[in-house]
Amino acid sequence: MSTDNKQSGFKRILIAIIVAALAMAAGIWAARAVLEHNSVQDELDATRFPEAREIASFSLIDHNNAVFDNSVLKDRWSFIFFGYTHCPDVCPTTLSILNSVARKLGDLDEDIRFVFLSVDPERDTPEQLAQFVSYFNADFIGVTGTPEGIEQITRQLGVLHIRAQPEEGASGYLVDHSASVFLFDPDGRYHAVFSPPLSADAIAGDFKKMLQAYQ
Repeated sequence: MSTDNKQSGFKRILIAIIVAALAMAAGIWAARAVLEHNSVQDELDATRFPEAREIASFSLIDHNNAVFDNSVLKDRWSFIFFGYTHCPDVCPTTLSILNSVARKLGDLDEDIRFVFLSVDPERDTPEQLAQFVSYFNADFIGVTGTPEGIEQITRQLGVLHIRAQPEEGASGYLVDHSASVFLFDPDGRYHAVFSPPLSADAIAGDFKKMLQAYQ
């Protein structure tokens, strides 16, 4: 075999070794990333998505009559709960839990917002929401809008909300709705969901773990 052929063969072997080494390194990195994600998820009560989900445009208003849309979700973490001010049990209980979560996360150097988004726009005016959410926490934000605007976001998140037929003699109607709490990250993406039964300790603990993974 000539010297040129030997050198050519050696180069091919060397290139094959380098390619194999790079592929092995990439495989180890990918496996490590999967294991790190799984290890975080295995420790959570919440459901955290492998890839946070972008949300299409929606437009609502908060209890101060300011626009509440996708841009408002940027640059901070947002916990969002869907309900209505005339809710007899689930909503007051959940907002009380979220108030406890807010206290437990108060020492973090993070901008965290808690949002109560009404699925009963017929009755829940900005003024009604302002009075309702401030009872639980003065920093909570109430959000409402048109039925079409509310549907723009509830449909994407799979939030069910159905007006129940009022019982005979009842003074008002009830609204059956999803009772989960939705978490959006500072990129404005749907990051995780907390399903009932809800616990302030579990939500706060899960959030701190997700925060470490996010950073």
